[in-house]
Amino acid sequence: MNPVIVLPYFSQEEISRYLKIVRHIGQYPRPQCSFRFLLAASPRTELDALLHSRCEEIAPTYSMQCSTQVFGYPHGATAMFWDVMDYVDQKWGAEAGFSLWLESDMVPVHETWLDQLTDEWSSANDPLLMGCYVPPIYKRRFMRSAKFMLDEHVNGGACYAKNLASSMPRSVRTGVFDMVVYPIAKSLGTVVETQKIGFSTIESARRDLLNPSKVLVHGYMQDKQQFVDRCVAPVLKHERLTIPLIPALNRIDMMKRHFRVWFFRFGRQAMFENMMLTKNQSDSKKRAA
Repeated sequence: MNPVIVLPYFSQEEISRYLKIVRHIGQYPRPQCSFRFLLAASPRTELDALLHSRCEEIAPTYSMQCSTQVFGYPHGATAMFWDVMDYVDQKWGAEAGFSLWLESDMVPVHETWLDQLTDEWSSANDPLLMGCYVPPIYKRRFMRSAKFMLDEHVNGGACYAKNLASSMPRSVRTGVFDMVVYPIAKSLGTVVETQKIGFSTIESARRDLLNPSKVLVHGYMQDKQQFVDRCVAPVLKHERLTIPLIPALNRIDMMKRHFRVWFFRFGRQAMFENMMLTKNQSDSKKRAA
């Protein structure tokens, strides 16, 4: 299926993180599937020769300079996403399989990570999108009804069909890409809500390395450098001895989050705490079903 691993970068700091992530990928046994790297530079960032050469040591590597002149977050990232999806569609759109939008705070944590994602993608019926599902988010409020915060979607760090660009109406390109792709793909029945890609935090990262159900973790709204460093560090013997304690430690994390949602009432932190709590509850229900 030859998946394409996309590394979109906007700054030298992101390039530095990708160098660590790529080295980490290179330390795993070679996957059964063939794959390629596609390095996508922001129009304000030079193509990075060092990152290209490090990737090329592992797999065939392509570099592109995004042409968009839209800047700022999230619209600049969305414009870059569609530049990349156009490139992928034109070059490999006739192939089966996916391109993985691997953000610089996403780290593989299992040696068969890419084969597992490829197998799950292959078992679905012509998917357009496979990633970490985020349910509708409501802010919990004391003695008041919950307040809506965020629509359901699949987080942007996900797997996309190589022909996504030609499978979506042009009108979606004006909205934040993960929020607009999801409802269309859902209406077509082409979404895979995988448990193999999951959110993680600096506190839980070392435990998530030992979770066999996760193969790719995303440190959403974490200190990116610290999160990546924790994920790429080797697992030590004493950490493996704590595996039986992981479910209890995860429950303690959720208890703390239940407490924190009442204190973070506004802004991004409030959204994050409510999102992580809601997603955990949603995942638990799915596992119990």
